[in-house]
Amino acid sequence: MSWFARLCFALAVFGIGYQCFVLMASLRFFRRASRWRRLPDHTPPVTVLKPLKGSGLELFANLETFCRQDYPTHQIVFGVADADDPAVEIVRRLSRAFPDRDLVLSIGARDAPNGKIGTLMQMMEHAAHDVLVLSDADIRVAPDYLRTMVRPLQRPEVGLSTCLYRGRGTFGLSTVLESLFINTDFVPMVLIGDWIGIRTAHGASIAIKREALDAGGGFAAAADHLADDYVLGHRVAAAGYALAVLPHVVETILDAVTVRDVWRHQIRWARTYRAVQPLGWSLAITIQVTTWAALLCLATGGAPPAPRMLLAALGARVVALAVLMLQLRERETPLAFWLLPAKDLALSAIWLVSWCGRDVEWSGQRFRVERDGRLTRLPARSCPAPSLAAPSP
Repeated sequence: MSWFARLCFALAVFGIGYQCFVLMASLRFFRRASRWRRLPDHTPPVTVLKPLKGSGLELFANLETFCRQDYPTHQIVFGVADADDPAVEIVRRLSRAFPDRDLVLSIGARDAPNGKIGTLMQMMEHAAHDVLVLSDADIRVAPDYLRTMVRPLQRPEVGLSTCLYRGRGTFGLSTVLESLFINTDFVPMVLIGDWIGIRTAHGASIAIKREALDAGGGFAAAADHLADDYVLGHRVAAAGYALAVLPHVVETILDAVTVRDVWRHQIRWARTYRAVQPLGWSLAITIQVTTWAALLCLATGGAPPAPRMLLAALGARVVALAVLMLQLRERETPLAFWLLPAKDLALSAIWLVSWCGRDVEWSGQRFRVERDGRLTRLPARSCPAPSLAAPSP
């Protein structure tokens, strides 16, 4: 074999070992994290913060699940930056549907490169309670969500709790593909990170004590960062508080219309991760087992042992993920495992492209992610408007 074929063989073997690591990490996480379920019930008054922008896919159904919580006292503060935002009417529908709930609409935002954080800073003026729960607009939860998220906060040393989330792709092939990126790449990464001691929060769902938020610098500390959840968790941990990662799983309802939307989302995620964890992202290519096994086949012209290595790589990947999906009680993702090879190859392409620039598109705006993870606004792309005048003779 050539030197390149030997390299591919070695990295494919390493990638198979990583899949075994994922398998052990998933079993370990759900075994150890179950200790949070054994804590007694803890139900202090809670303020749920829901920053919104646009009507989104099934937004009313998502928000409705927060209004149906089995929890004694909770306020929900919805926030929009602009009074003309379509989400305002959806909040009004919720108010009519749940007149007994304490629902508040906050309009306006502080000036911040991260628009979501700017909205959250404005929303804090309406937050009535000292336990705060944050989640994105596309998150859907079970009735016991608040009880589960808040329970670990009864321990004095715990300042923040967060949980896993899975992508729910029901809006065509593009959302199914994006759900695979979340469920088969992001979730294993979280479990590995928990094992090796990386402490951060996951923006899909965070419960935090107000005192811990203030000790970490408040939302203003993340105002110019794209990875606001990472910054928030890191600063709370740096302030001396413990973080609890729960085995609870919420759903994010994906709304990517085209494969280009998925590509844009993944490039934004990759360049953000590259900024906050440069060493980890640099090494991420070494665990792309499908890519290295496929390259081995190309480098050897399909000669043995390349075909067997490819089968072993795909087999290890599927077994590790099947066990993880069983732990997550996720039934839909295994039905899309036939897309795994193409998705894995796409992830390697995304890794490569992530090094070719720092620009990202987010919420209709363009930014540059600086080396320290901070955001710099970029001017919108412009093109001359077509002239409707008759051409000159």
